[in-house]
Amino acid sequence: MELKLRNDLHLSRKIWHASGISFIAYLIAILPQRDALFYLAICGLVFIPFDLLRLKRPDLNHRLVRSFKLIIRIEEVGTLTGTSFLIVGTFLCVLLYPKMVAVLAMLLLAFGDPISSLFGVLFGKDKIWGRKSLQGSLACFAMCTIVCAIYFLANNLMVERVIIVSLLGGLAGALSELIQFRKLDDNLTIPVIAGLGLHILFVVFGGYG
Repeated sequence: MELKLRNDLHLSRKIWHASGISFIAYLIAILPQRDALFYLAICGLVFIPFDLLRLKRPDLNHRLVRSFKLIIRIEEVGTLTGTSFLIVGTFLCVLLYPKMVAVLAMLLLAFGDPISSLFGVLFGKDKIWGRKSLQGSLACFAMCTIVCAIYFLANNLMVERVIIVSLLGGLAGALSELIQFRKLDDNLTIPVIAGLGLHILFVVFGGYG
């Protein structure tokens, strides 16, 4: 099986992304902040050096790429994987924002990012920024809005103004997915940037009670 490019459909990776990050969001929701940060730090101290070592050891790299070929991209063969960036992004999100914001920011990453990629690959004819397309960004906005609405209603947050806060939350998610930094992966930038937008939203509309 050949490795997939970033612009390929790569459904197995999208399913892995959505399910894995949703599980991380669940753990953040049930764990105290200090415990979540501790476990994330341990994961980072173990995984990131191993990811770096992989790049220095072609034999090890080859075996790992073969083992995880269903979810790894060809671009990651010679660079850090998205998981390393995800650990850092999740750690920063939990460190910087209250739990309810951190959980929602992770859910926006879990569902907004893959749906943006899916629609971008299938229908993304109008490029608006780098590899980002109008179609992918609109799909991301719609998905993030839906995720926010479900989250707010399920947690009884700002329900009296759920439409406007869901739309603004969707916008925060879509903008965080649209913004690109040259050497930083979406798994790091989306939760941090979306979390900032959500934090402002919670402050302005009384989401913190």
